[in-house]
Amino acid sequence: MTKARDISKLLSTANGKIAGENLDVSFENITDTGTEGTKVASGTSAQRGSTAGQLRFNSDTGLAEYYTGTAFKSIDAPPTISSLDVTEVDSQAGGNQTIVITGGNFASGATVTFVGASGTDFNASTVTVDSVSQITAVAPKASFLNAQEPYGVKVQNTSGLSATLASQINVDTSPSWSTASGTLATITDSATGTHATVSATDIDGDTIVYSETTSVLSGAGLSLNSSTGEITGDPTDVASSTTLTFTLRATANSKTADRSFNIVVNPTPISAYYLMVAGGGAGGSGSADGGYGGGGGGAGGLRTNYGSTAIYLVGSTQYTISVGSGGTQNNYDADSGSGNDGGDTSISGSGFTTILTNGGGAGGSGGNPSAQTGRDGGSGGGAGAGASRSGGSGNIGNFTPSEGNNGGQGHGAGSPYSGGGGGGASQAGTSGQNQHGHGGNGIANSITGSSITYAGGGGGGTWSDSSLSGQASGGSGGGGAGAPKATNSSGTAGTNGLGGGGGGGGQNGAGASGGSGVFILRLPTADYSGTTTGSPTVTTSGSDTIIKWTSSGSYTA
Repeated sequence: MTKARDISKLLSTANGKIAGENLDVSFENITDTGTEGTKVASGTSAQRGSTAGQLRFNSDTGLAEYYTGTAFKSIDAPPTISSLDVTEVDSQAGGNQTIVITGGNFASGATVTFVGASGTDFNASTVTVDSVSQITAVAPKASFLNAQEPYGVKVQNTSGLSATLASQINVDTSPSWSTASGTLATITDSATGTHATVSATDIDGDTIVYSETTSVLSGAGLSLNSSTGEITGDPTDVASSTTLTFTLRATANSKTADRSFNIVVNPTPISAYYLMVAGGGAGGSGSADGGYGGGGGGAGGLRTNYGSTAIYLVGSTQYTISVGSGGTQNNYDADSGSGNDGGDTSISGSGFTTILTNGGGAGGSGGNPSAQTGRDGGSGGGAGAGASRSGGSGNIGNFTPSEGNNGGQGHGAGSPYSGGGGGGASQAGTSGQNQHGHGGNGIANSITGSSITYAGGGGGGTWSDSSLSGQASGGSGGGGAGAPKATNSSGTAGTNGLGGGGGGGGQNGAGASGGSGVFILRLPTADYSGTTTGSPTVTTSGSDTIIKWTSSGSYTA
């Protein structure tokens, strides 16, 4: 049979295919000598066979596959991973972390798993196969746990083949500030040592380094310890309260956290001593008929801290000095009232608790029942004669030590018709009962560098028919004497600048005016600013400067 006839007998169908009943062929140890390749069966996954050893091309997966008798296995090269673009994740930063994986043989549908060091793995929430050599994976930052670092990365193709690159991603969180933002300290510009300490913590246990993002602290004479967080140093002197606002940075490994703080620097307070005396009260007028003398005026209240605890003044602050005037006299008439009280003396200023002493109480009127009682004040005024009235109360500010004393009682009906003495800073006025009503003595003080006595009470007035001779004296410290035993006699005025009470009037005589007060400030000459108003007298004593106001003014520290 020729070769052509043999083939024709094998072909039994119109399409030229060999009929199965005509073919009985077996192949062993096949050798394909072609160069293009041998085509195998091709079909979808649904068209797979079920005979072990079958070899086919899966058009769904795009891979050749074979059947093991229990499952089809794809024939593929595994992926490879060479690097990641992110090797550190802050798990507390919130949001997602995008990681680009570089390698090879990445197939569409590949999955990405982050492999924990202690076996806790999680898959990327989204995976984009950009190309056969790049994958972009996204996962929540919070999924990366510090206890599982370092994480490896696993890429698995749909063939089931995979690659893992171990120990690639560390979890490093930013440090957390323990110290609240805001004011760390309020200090004076002469303060030294440690003023404040800031602190932060790091969950990873990394060493924290502290720094300032600007140079506010160093520019103000302060230093930040990078290890301990202590802020130390001697701040630059300031003329007024100054707030230093700055930002500190806590760094742990490569992570940072910033926080704003401030420190308030005040000028160093200036220690100072004062003596203040209020204006003295006027003496009361005497009477025309019945023969009764007026009470002496009470001394102005006296307060001082000299020899005790200093007060403190703040630089660039203006302090207002008010000096009390002496109480003015009432011109005599038949129904004269009591005299007028002295004015208060004080010091005040911003952020400073006002210190005040009260004006002296006026003396009561002689013979006028409605005005015989001495008036209350820093020291009380003496009572006018005629009905045994009480003197006025002293220390109406209830200060400790006391700012003054009570006025003396006036004599009742009849001779010697004496008004009570006005109270002084150190003692009460003398009663006019059967004697002259002398003014109470004042107090000596050496704040100016010399001993001077201040705040004596005025003496009570005496009527012309008194059984006593002479007149009531004013208290030491500027108290005016009472009117002598004579017709139309008036008391003597209290001394200005000492706060003495005015003397009481006699028959047909007016009471005298009280003396004006004084304010004296003593401080180190090195701290004296020279800025004053009110024309004070300025002197020195040793290393101190003494400023004395006899009228109102101010001092700027």
